[in-house]
Amino acid sequence: MRLVPLADRFDGLLIDLDGVVWIGREPVPGSPEALRALLEAGKRLVFVTNNPGRLPQAYVERLRDLGVAIGPEQIVTAGIAVARLAGEAAMAAGGTAFVIGGPALKEMVAATGPRLLEGDEAEEADVVVVSGHKDFDYGELKTAKFALDRGARLFATSHDPTMPYPGGELPGTGAVLAAIEVAAEKQATIAGKPEPHLFEMAKRAAGEGRLAMIGDRISSDIDGGRGAGLETILVLSGTTTREQAEAADPGPDHVLDDLAALLK
Repeated sequence: MRLVPLADRFDGLLIDLDGVVWIGREPVPGSPEALRALLEAGKRLVFVTNNPGRLPQAYVERLRDLGVAIGPEQIVTAGIAVARLAGEAAMAAGGTAFVIGGPALKEMVAATGPRLLEGDEAEEADVVVVSGHKDFDYGELKTAKFALDRGARLFATSHDPTMPYPGGELPGTGAVLAAIEVAAEKQATIAGKPEPHLFEMAKRAAGEGRLAMIGDRISSDIDGGRGAGLETILVLSGTTTREQAEAADPGPDHVLDDLAALLK
């Protein structure tokens, strides 16, 4: 009996980036070759990430540097998803937003219509949008709390506590968001994984057929993929160990060492 690679069961794949395709600046060994092989086999690939630190075109260019030729329509980020949600809420109110995050996230939110506020003026914002970034400080925490105390709505890209990095893990959006939620006694609307907003966008981009979600984190990739009605594939190249995968209930449908194992 001929063994069929797992990839052959699917028409399209939703693929996380951090911990699956690369860790920090370094590609996971075998991942570029696997992605090229999947594209050559006619698989529809959509890359989904809770990292809002770049515009889609930047991810396109980084993947092309690895020899993986895709278009920006194949990139769905939590930044895009949160910008749509928060932008709609802001424009239905007074049309202003305070964004805690990097330049790319601010650009995405502004593109949906709101006027971005800074400094003391931001305490009057209609929405507060949160993502982890290395320059987060007490001033941003204070401004967010005051805006939320005055009735602003709170949105965030994810609850991910960390993100993979060579030699360890960096604090993620969830760490920053926890401080804001505790200080303001408010709960954020999450746009990224595992919530449905990002998955709905990604499924539309992937089209019809049998789809699977591939990720390295059970709480976001696997739980979110299952909630979206997708078959789930956990890779062990990122944040989750095999022991954690085996202890998860419910767990992923498949557990692989890395992305390259899809083709074996």
